[in-house]
Amino acid sequence: MSSSTVVPNRVLIVDKRLVPVNCEQLHFVQLSHPRTKQSQSYAIDQQSKTIFEVIQCTRSHSSWFINDQHVVPDGSLYIVTPVNVIFLLLPSIWSDAREQFLSTKTLMNGSLKNLQLDEDFILEKLTSICDIDSEKHSVKLNEEKLIQWFRDRVDRLKKHVEDEEHAFDLICEYVPDDIIEYCQQKLELHGNVRYELPTGQKSAAVIKKTVESSLNIFYNDTFILGTLYLLEKRHSKSQSSNEKTTLTTNDKEVSKTVVDHAKQVLFEHHLNSSQSSLFHEFHRIQNKSDCIFAKRARCWNAPHWLDTISVEDNCERLLPNFILFCAFVQEVAIDGYVIEIPHNDLTATLEDFGQILKKVLRYLSDHDPAKRHCMSVAPERIGQKGWVFQFDRVTFFITTFAPHYPENHPRYAHGSKKYCHILFQPEISFLRHNLPDDTPETNWSQPITTRDKTRVAFREHGREYPIRPTIYYPPAHDIIRPLSNDLDDIIEWWL
Repeated sequence: MSSSTVVPNRVLIVDKRLVPVNCEQLHFVQLSHPRTKQSQSYAIDQQSKTIFEVIQCTRSHSSWFINDQHVVPDGSLYIVTPVNVIFLLLPSIWSDAREQFLSTKTLMNGSLKNLQLDEDFILEKLTSICDIDSEKHSVKLNEEKLIQWFRDRVDRLKKHVEDEEHAFDLICEYVPDDIIEYCQQKLELHGNVRYELPTGQKSAAVIKKTVESSLNIFYNDTFILGTLYLLEKRHSKSQSSNEKTTLTTNDKEVSKTVVDHAKQVLFEHHLNSSQSSLFHEFHRIQNKSDCIFAKRARCWNAPHWLDTISVEDNCERLLPNFILFCAFVQEVAIDGYVIEIPHNDLTATLEDFGQILKKVLRYLSDHDPAKRHCMSVAPERIGQKGWVFQFDRVTFFITTFAPHYPENHPRYAHGSKKYCHILFQPEISFLRHNLPDDTPETNWSQPITTRDKTRVAFREHGREYPIRPTIYYPPAHDIIRPLSNDLDDIIEWWL
């Protein structure tokens, strides 16, 4: 790029110890990311057969001046870092070469053929995790080798991070969820393993989230600061606890500085609340759940519920928090929003808890920035097929947990006796984890899909949940499950 005869159009940061001085030797391709399946840029040095991930860092209003001769309008910075080819090949090997040998020619089909790597090189690399048939140029996954390969990487990485769960967490950025679950069990990593979106897959675009209507929000929670930054509006603190602050927005673009500040507030709050003792009850449910994704799910907690004020006033307190959650849920890998409600006389029965749930959903629906007001329909409509809960154009799958359920019930709270919980799971989270489509069929003897594995896990722990013969049923029926766990027994909380 330093040649005066070549007009550069990108600026790369590379380690000269890893790539040649002549960057023209790099071959750039687009491949499916091994975990997200989204398109990702890679560069291959054909001479050393090294593969690099190309990560774009976008900066607003910037350009590059090169050798006092050229101006590159694109001020982005492209960071080139090496990636082990095994990560790129593992998804195909896991799906097609666990039970039988697979030829390298078949393995390198699709976007992988763009790597243009010879078969001998592929066989040499895959020796670490596969059994090799050199004569037929084919491979078969050796699961013992795979676990040892993961163990070696965790051991290397944990020297530089706080613990082995954190090390495994970093490796997970490049591994599909079903392989993560398998390796986590085999490596006996019982901690709450979490991971974010892969670095190269994070959106560089500025969030343009706006709220379309005026909202009356009670100013009694310090986290409203994050909402005010997000909405980029001036405000004044109420002098009386009965006064309310009206926030309005328009369609102008939120500045990057404001969004970055809001993100910082968001992450700090999420970190602090996740570690707070106020929310240890739901963490107990997470860590002991039979759901294979629960332990590493990243859940955001609502502000502490006060049993000295009404349900509506508590909802008014959490509304700014919930708006921010919805604003960032697509940008950040957050899997759920948890409202933790004290278990007392108001939740004495599941039907009582259902009435509180209805009030919570009604309040959120009434203050929906998208004005879709999903609860503003005839009550019987909520209990029918086709109805779903939406807020700010985000569709949610809602699950509840309560101390009422016995140990053999799939909604068992694992010893949590002080709280009832409402869990909002954005449907985008299921897409992010590549959860397969719902199906009434289950492979109980040899579960392969994550859905089948979850069903088997619940059954093995004596908490099997009933499976409907059809995938078309009212979602509201499953939000609060009856103690009988019978599909014909319905708690009509919406009436």
